[in-house]
Amino acid sequence: MTNERPLRASLWLRVSTDTKGQDPTLQRGDLERVCQQRGWEIVQGYEVEESGFGKKPREQFQAMLEDARRGKFDVLVVWSMDRFSREGEWSVSRIMASLQDWHVQFYSYNEPFLDTTGPFAGFLIPLFAWLARQESIRKGKAVKLGMEKAKAQGKSVGRPSVVDRVDAELVARLRGEGKSWREIAQAHPPVKSGKRKVRPSVGTIRRA
Repeated sequence: MTNERPLRASLWLRVSTDTKGQDPTLQRGDLERVCQQRGWEIVQGYEVEESGFGKKPREQFQAMLEDARRGKFDVLVVWSMDRFSREGEWSVSRIMASLQDWHVQFYSYNEPFLDTTGPFAGFLIPLFAWLARQESIRKGKAVKLGMEKAKAQGKSVGRPSVVDRVDAELVARLRGEGKSWREIAQAHPPVKSGKRKVRPSVGTIRRA
């Protein structure tokens, strides 16, 4: 008989430095108790201060997503959704759907119903996937309407075309080394786009 490996937990702690009563130590204590009660092993933590001088919230958020995609933890544990879901285009539904695609579970201390490790997982997972699809459709329609309006006003729309070719060999080599598409886009030399040189987008890199 083999013992199952405990779930590897990653904690997300976020505070506003100009707001009283949001000591990250208090949040950490609550989340550590949950992990201890459930037998989860804490392997990582992200502590974000909205007014801090360390890593910016968006950088920490992107780092967390990349770690989740790479399978560095099994369950993301947050103190509450209002301390977590402030990442612009990354809405709650999109976050949850992506985590499920990467086989990462989710638990919110202050919203016990947001727990994909428990009996509600079978309901929550397809719900968030459906919400993410609906949101994508809604945004697509909004973008299309905006472009049609701009065209009607005689404005140029769309991203300037990339004139220089992306280095496909470099992309293939970095991809073979395990780099993410975002990391490759950041490492790629600037290319000519319109009248200026810019780093190629993740989409351009993926199509190389």
